[in-house]
Amino acid sequence: MQDSLKNDPEHLGKELWNINALLDKLGLLTTETYIKSKEEIIRRQQEEMLELSTPVVKIWEQIVAVPLIGTLDSARTQTVMENLLQEIVNVSATVAIIDITGVPTVDTLVAQHLIKTVSAARLMGTECIISGIRPQIAQTMIHLGVSFQDITTKATLAEAIKYGLSRIGYRISRIESSKQQ
Repeated sequence: MQDSLKNDPEHLGKELWNINALLDKLGLLTTETYIKSKEEIIRRQQEEMLELSTPVVKIWEQIVAVPLIGTLDSARTQTVMENLLQEIVNVSATVAIIDITGVPTVDTLVAQHLIKTVSAARLMGTECIISGIRPQIAQTMIHLGVSFQDITTKATLAEAIKYGLSRIGYRISRIESSKQQ
């Protein structure tokens, strides 16, 4: 191009400018495509981590539990509900335990999601127990005016499991060790 337009420097400048503009657009397109692909990978990994961070565990026949750890937000509590309801169907659970021992705080929105989850499980014939309500969370819920009045709550996961087993006809008792004389 320089050889063919060496006698017309103004035209050569315009053409070089057009080439640079085209290369800039190609570079921008390449960068945008790269960023979009990385954002998609990150989004997919976030969804996978969300799934992994809300496991539903079969505790016993007809009893499932969701041990929650970390901060709850709307997306995560929605995933909890979906996973719990699906597992209730999968194992024909009649008791579901939502353990919030590992949740540092519960705000009004999260409490409302928990109540909706319990209501949805009830519609499927499953009794829900919320366990692990620490004093700070209980005080916060009372302060926020959130009532779990119609929901069974237990202080610990162990108490919730014991209660759940009693609801399906089991009793936990300590085996007395016989001392040999």
